[in-house]
Amino acid sequence: MKKTMTLTDQPAIIYNIYGNEERRSPVNTSYSNVASLVNNSKNSIHVEVNELNSTLYQIKTPFQLTYIAYNPDLIPQSMNITTLSGKYSHQYTLKLSDVKIQYDKRILHFHDYFELVVVLDGTMTQLIEDKEYHYPAGSCCLINRSLYHSEYYTNSTRVLFIGFSAEFIRGLFEDCALADFSQEKDILNSDFYKFIMDDLEHPGGKTYLDYIPAIKNQTSTNLLHDINSRLMDILLHPVFGATHQIKGLFSLLISVLSDYTYFHCTRMDLEQTADALVFARISHFIEEKYGRISRDELSGLLNYSGDYINRIVRKFTGLCLFDYSMNFCMKKAAEELLYSQKTINEIAEELHFSNKTHFYKIFKEKYGITPKEFRANKDSAQKI
Repeated sequence: MKKTMTLTDQPAIIYNIYGNEERRSPVNTSYSNVASLVNNSKNSIHVEVNELNSTLYQIKTPFQLTYIAYNPDLIPQSMNITTLSGKYSHQYTLKLSDVKIQYDKRILHFHDYFELVVVLDGTMTQLIEDKEYHYPAGSCCLINRSLYHSEYYTNSTRVLFIGFSAEFIRGLFEDCALADFSQEKDILNSDFYKFIMDDLEHPGGKTYLDYIPAIKNQTSTNLLHDINSRLMDILLHPVFGATHQIKGLFSLLISVLSDYTYFHCTRMDLEQTADALVFARISHFIEEKYGRISRDELSGLLNYSGDYINRIVRKFTGLCLFDYSMNFCMKKAAEELLYSQKTINEIAEELHFSNKTHFYKIFKEKYGITPKEFRANKDSAQKI
């Protein structure tokens, strides 16, 4: 009978990568600090603590999945952590207080591998160098081999950390270059590929990629959950072809993240402020909705107050949220006027203007002429 692994709060039995039982005590192995937790014989990551109060994580296998589940209702508050790779599987607990001490003291770590952080549920706070970033459910972050960072959790959260070595990810892209289907090679134009290759060819950069789910596609987060579950199932119960399946799932994950219909991607430079990331996320959502998104909707998507969102927009544009949003709305209206056969009334209705006069007024303020004149003007395309 096929054995299954359930990620419970207090597992008594764990199955290793080959499906053999590894019986443990009724309570998970507990560690007093992150370094001793990671440096054990069942982990694919080795930790070195240096004199600058930071740690280097070194990967010993092509990849490792680290699944963290935090439940604030547990006493004492702790995180259940599962690590899986092609050689090892292990499950243990870590007190949240120990994690918080490291976070408060700004004890950061960096890797000799790339790390994709996937927030499956809840909210994660990420400290990258000296800036704090908040990641809601469904969002992701791709970190290179140079960034110092740390994570912390304040509510019920589940996060998947996928670490992959430079050799492993390079191999995936080399396979892609030899692919039978021309569409597979489209990934070589993606932000993900360019980010990885930039770091491989010019290591030391202080950049990372931020991913947030598109509003219109409600399956983005579900896809992440599905890929996560399939990866863990294969790692726990490998059969013939498991290696190819794992590579296929990693490729699928990269493909989904690189598809703008599923995720918005922002490349962040550490010279930019944390507010710049919030503004980039706001802009992605506004553009996706053609400017017709309310402050309350943005607040719900970003986990920030409406007043804060308005202040961020004004800080970077000098405009209030409504006026900034109308730039995107009028751009969409202009494109429809030039490249569709829709009437002006139909365009106004599709952009949720119940008052035609109001639509005309805002459009003329933006382009200096009426929608009818804009459509008749041969030079209008240059104004978009």
